Amino acid sequence: TAIVGASGSGKTTLIRLMLGYYPVLEGQINIGNTDINKLNKKWWRRQCGVVMQEGVIFSESIARNIAVDDGDIDKERLLKAAEIACIKDYVMALPLKFNTKIGRDGVGLSQGQKQRILIARAVYKNPDYIFLDEATNSLDANNERSIVENLDKFYKGKTVVIVAHRLSTVKNADQIVVIDHGKVVEEGNHESLTAKRGAYYNLVKNQLELGN
Repeated sequence: TAIVGASGSGKTTLIRLMLGYYPVLEGQINIGNTDINKLNKKWWRRQCGVVMQEGVIFSESIARNIAVDDGDIDKERLLKAAEIACIKDYVMALPLKFNTKIGRDGVGLSQGQKQRILIARAVYKNPDYIFLDEATNSLDANNERSIVENLDKFYKGKTVVIVAHRLSTVKNADQIVVIDHGKVVEEGNHESLTAKRGAYYNLVKNQLELGN
């Protein structure tokens, strides 16, 4: 599922509600058949791979930044996650490779490299639920295209919710939800919503960049 809409429409707030960071005061969010308010929030978030716009990079090795919760790092999974996130070649060219220490908050890394490490972290976790909030907005077009293609294969059998403004990231979603001022105004896939010539069509028409 992709969530799109203009800036300030409530996309990130909706993601935070689904992750249990905010209490649901009206209506209901169900995870399977269970009301999210009845779930242990820490347990629920452990089931999720999350890449938020303001994701945290630790003052640790690259390996430990990707395999955050793993006592013994699985090297095969680590390499695969880095490959999917298109960060493997960069890391392997460093003298200490995955043992390279990163400065606090990712000092020494570009914004795009930080995003790719955060994506690799979510992939390494291999969760059933994945939430991506503008996860590729700092990447150049070539890197983004490669990562989106890699992630499309990784998503098989998983529940994925994406907030994005780039058409390339959302057009292949099974379901696209259009939000305006905190309310859902349209739902469908890319073809059906484009044919309706409504809110989604207007977002696409504006530079083919959703929400810019």
